[in-house]
Amino acid sequence: MSTLTMSVDQTSRKNHTLTAIVVRNTTSLEESKNNALNYTLVCPLKEILKINIDENLRIAYGDSNTSKKETSIHRDIRESFEEAPDRFIQRHSGFCVVCNDLNVASKQDGGISQVTLTNASLINGAQTQRVLKDIISNYPDEAYSKYNVRVEVIVEKNRPERIEIAIARNTTNNVSDLSQMGKKTYFNSLDDSCKSVLGIGVQRSETETDGKIPTQTLLQILRTMVPKSIRSEDTKDMQALDKSTVKAYSGKTSVLREYKKYKDAEEEGSKLAGFESPILKFYREFAPYAWQTFEAWQSDPDWIELFNKNLKAGAKRIGKYDEDTKDFNMGWAVLCPVLYGLQHFLKETSDGWRIDQPSSFDKKNYMKKVFDLLKDKEFNPQEFAKDKGVYLELYIYVSENSWIEQ
Repeated sequence: MSTLTMSVDQTSRKNHTLTAIVVRNTTSLEESKNNALNYTLVCPLKEILKINIDENLRIAYGDSNTSKKETSIHRDIRESFEEAPDRFIQRHSGFCVVCNDLNVASKQDGGISQVTLTNASLINGAQTQRVLKDIISNYPDEAYSKYNVRVEVIVEKNRPERIEIAIARNTTNNVSDLSQMGKKTYFNSLDDSCKSVLGIGVQRSETETDGKIPTQTLLQILRTMVPKSIRSEDTKDMQALDKSTVKAYSGKTSVLREYKKYKDAEEEGSKLAGFESPILKFYREFAPYAWQTFEAWQSDPDWIELFNKNLKAGAKRIGKYDEDTKDFNMGWAVLCPVLYGLQHFLKETSDGWRIDQPSSFDKKNYMKKVFDLLKDKEFNPQEFAKDKGVYLELYIYVSENSWIEQ
């Protein structure tokens, strides 16, 4: 028996049968000549959780055989999925599986196919698989079961070639926008501002995580809190902000690139007439206070009573509560509209932009209003955060109450 045959047979029992709603043969001429095949599948999310990662070059964080901890990459994957699960299939490159053989059974009702993969292993996407497993484990009601993922399947019997494919698929990482912009000093003003007030700076690369404020999250917070006085200014940049109320919620990458556009425009303007972008002035001055406000509302213990009271109605989806430590963490999907409503309390002072929340502000009533709106959305955090009407209702609710100081 040849060495190749032995290598294949040793793992031939690692088979998986997946349910797929789309099966496409995407084999190229070159692959056919090498006795290989390529398929693209669209599967329900839970299907990808079944596949082993034995041939993956990277070990997922949190496994018993690794000491890896959650990184900014894992947090980005988790936040991307939790914020917009219906866009996850578009925004992420998907999964790649190698196997010896692929067999498609006859289609069932509704075009559903049963696809059996022989000697299958996930070679790209193990980190994403692990993050999704963790998310799903917190939602026993299968709140995310309706979402799909895209899977590329490479049918390749040649063991050495499978290894080469796995290596190639894991060594072609692009440098992130965050790292590129950090290298070019785009975040220096935010970093200086946060350090001067909070004693900690902002993240300037994807690998710079410990003890840093996540820059993209900070930009999302700042964007959603931009006061109307700036939004209404007659400039193209401000009009763009005003047209997309919900962009700060799920557009983490687009908010980052939007910030780059403002910085580039400011740089070009400063060469001509000392131009200072009003929005960048706000971002720079308010950055540390925006982060303080976000953290305070994210972990405010006054959420807990409302959260526990509405658990049976589905509130578990919107945040996390540790009964042992009594720590609460409200999800970004809820906080984004909440912070939008608080823009009424922003003031431009001689020291820059600050938030001045009056002592008469009935925070608990505001929280109750938030939960009333969540109930209307059946505690679906994505629907809540993507509805412009939610932002408007919270904005009006704050503006119509007497605690606003004119």
